[in-house]
Amino acid sequence: MKIDTTQITNWRIATKTKGLRAKPLVSLLVDRTVLNKFLVDTLEGKEPLGDGAVICIGESNDAWQQMPKKLLQKYEVKSIDADGWMVCEPRPDNAVHCIEVTPVMFGAEIGDINFYIIGHWGGVVNGEKNAQLGEFGDYICQNPTDPTDVWVVRRKIFTNTYSIKD
Repeated sequence: MKIDTTQITNWRIATKTKGLRAKPLVSLLVDRTVLNKFLVDTLEGKEPLGDGAVICIGESNDAWQQMPKKLLQKYEVKSIDADGWMVCEPRPDNAVHCIEVTPVMFGAEIGDINFYIIGHWGGVVNGEKNAQLGEFGDYICQNPTDPTDVWVVRRKIFTNTYSIKD
């Protein structure tokens, strides 16, 4: 089932509470000519490596990529670990819109357990690019300054790494 995030109106505000490790993709894969040959296996689907991206590893050892400018807007680099990974802590003003996805809220059919959204990155679902997969109980997050920048966060990861402001 596809969820049209432009129709969501009851967003809540959450802040990130846990840090991550990050490393520029160029330090992991020096030969940029092969970027389109590899995929990042994220929780929400497989996606092609982005030229200039930073690979991020979260608290649950989940991997994703983002551009350095976006990373530095949301996180502060606190140190570099022994393996050369940047240890990043969330900035206090790192707030996102969020909503828990429940079958009732989105009119799911009986037996539906999965959904997908279209964001800035992701795989291909039903011929649509930049699709991110989720399961009911997961959260959709949205950049407050760019409503088209949406992503799925697994329920366990969200509850362990975000705090909803009431």
